[in-house]
Amino acid sequence: MTASIDRIVARVSRWPGVETAPHRFGGTEFLVAGREIGHVHDASVVDLALTKRVRDVLLTDGLADPHHVLPDSAWVTYRVRSDADVPGAMRLLRLAYLWRLLALRRRGVDLDPATDPDTDLRRLGLPDDLDALVRETFRDSLDRRAPV
Repeated sequence: MTASIDRIVARVSRWPGVETAPHRFGGTEFLVAGREIGHVHDASVVDLALTKRVRDVLLTDGLADPHHVLPDSAWVTYRVRSDADVPGAMRLLRLAYLWRLLALRRRGVDLDPATDPDTDLRRLGLPDDLDALVRETFRDSLDRRAPV
């Protein structure tokens, strides 16, 4: 793996509730509550699992590319060509992580009670359309903390 990808794996694997596993096509995948939120390939590629609505906004806003193998799926690809691309990769992985946390909170599961998704979303500085989509989708989970 490249040093940039190694740094990404080290950071994401420290987030509460994140487990790592070898990815079937090489690299490392990130799982939250048994579900993959994304993975990195040794060839400096980050693939993220989101929804088609989120994917569409990411593509329209130029924040990611269509998935390199499955361009019509809900997956997107982000290329890490240099250290300068690491913050963008981390931003998208954090978005995928928050999406999963909020979905779990909606079901009464809180893997990371210390995380305030509203604050995290503001820190991500997402484009208005993407921020609104996340907030609209998870309005109920953003307004309260789920019981632990």
